Amino acid sequence: MSKKRKITKHKIYGSTINTSRPKRRKGRLRVDRIIMVLSIFILIIFSLKLIPYITYNNKIYNTIIKSNDKSVVINKKYNKLKLYNKTINYIKKKKIKIIIKDKKYKVSILPNNIKRKMDISIDTYSRKLSYSNFNKTKSYIIENVDKFESVTVKLPKYLSNKKVVDIYGVKDNKVKGLNLGLKLKNDKVTFKTGDFDKYFITYIKVDKITVKNMTVNIDDVIKIDIKYTPSNATIKDIEYINIGDIFMLNENNELIAKKEGTSYIKIKHKADNIQKKVKIKVISKKNNIEVRDGLTYIDGILIVNKTYRLPKDYDPGKLNEDALNAFYEMRKDAAKDNITLWIQSGYRSYSTQSDLYENYVKKDGKEKSDTYSARPGHSEHQTGLAMDLNIIDSSFEGTKEAIWIAKNSYKYGFIIRYPKEKENITGYKYEPWHIRYLGKEIAKKVYDSGLTLEEYLHIDSKYSE
Repeated sequence: MSKKRKITKHKIYGSTINTSRPKRRKGRLRVDRIIMVLSIFILIIFSLKLIPYITYNNKIYNTIIKSNDKSVVINKKYNKLKLYNKTINYIKKKKIKIIIKDKKYKVSILPNNIKRKMDISIDTYSRKLSYSNFNKTKSYIIENVDKFESVTVKLPKYLSNKKVVDIYGVKDNKVKGLNLGLKLKNDKVTFKTGDFDKYFITYIKVDKITVKNMTVNIDDVIKIDIKYTPSNATIKDIEYINIGDIFMLNENNELIAKKEGTSYIKIKHKADNIQKKVKIKVISKKNNIEVRDGLTYIDGILIVNKTYRLPKDYDPGKLNEDALNAFYEMRKDAAKDNITLWIQSGYRSYSTQSDLYENYVKKDGKEKSDTYSARPGHSEHQTGLAMDLNIIDSSFEGTKEAIWIAKNSYKYGFIIRYPKEKENITGYKYEPWHIRYLGKEIAKKVYDSGLTLEEYLHIDSKYSE
């Protein structure tokens, strides 16, 4: 038996009103309200994300179109950048380079590489590497970088205080050196990415250096055989702490043996404070002197100076073909550096040199003439292996051409035959224009030694009378 609903009747001005109400359907009403609240909440969240993003993109667009520069810097705000189509079209049309920047790095993106959606995040952090030859190496890791872009990173102190770092690329878990021994600028490093999955920037410390004892000749440029552990150490430069009295350092800070004897040289790794001693024995070099048809060869080098002369009838008649071809090669390369070279004086016969010398003696006297002109039979020009370049007087000294010749001529087989402040050794004043062909191998050895040809071969250059 169903329960009857109670009806209450009220009389108002003679009328009867039924005040009974239908029973509430509470469950349905609660779900509707929840859905409505959630919808409002979602709309608010969406708006909070969308409005700043729209504002950000509008700012990017306005910054780009108002800029007159060929590159525009955008401060990074979101990992994934979703640019407007109109922004992308404008960038490509005007060929603008975009630079995405945040506190630690910046990435340059060329116009053709701009996409609708770009993941520009760079995950930078330190950790111990696990790749072969890099176990337990603390490094700065960079991932998710576009290929073939310029990246600038501000490094943490554990790397920036080294001043030099190595950059490696990783692909398919294989490591390849990208930029080794890269110097930092203001604690930052800039490099161009390649086709790699990730990159790491590191400094590999030297744990140990091993050296071998040596025997060398007087005037040798000493190349100490050093092995570094690990072999992929970032810096492999040493300095000399104590070289003793039988060695000297040339202008390139290379070690030269000066006299016979045995000495222990102390060397130090420049960055990692590791020291080692090496025993070096210096012996006297014995020259192989050979005279053929009146020509003197010392260790295979034709020698002409105040001590050694040429026969009067020795007459090749022209510049040596190898020397001339070497000059053509040198002239061509010099032109690339905006240096113009030409031969002012090449081969000279015995009789021509005799006429020149006699004219100088009449003008300046024999003693002074001997400081700048060779007597007949004693001139290198008679060999066809020497040449005077450009300007044959003191005005050539210090010119860009003279400086270029001094720095580069050895690469083509020439040496500056009469260097500055060596007059008492060569017998002649400084002649920056006078070069002598020795061939590339010997010329480099003489150049590296920092010595004159006389010093290199242990010979004199003095007239007998």
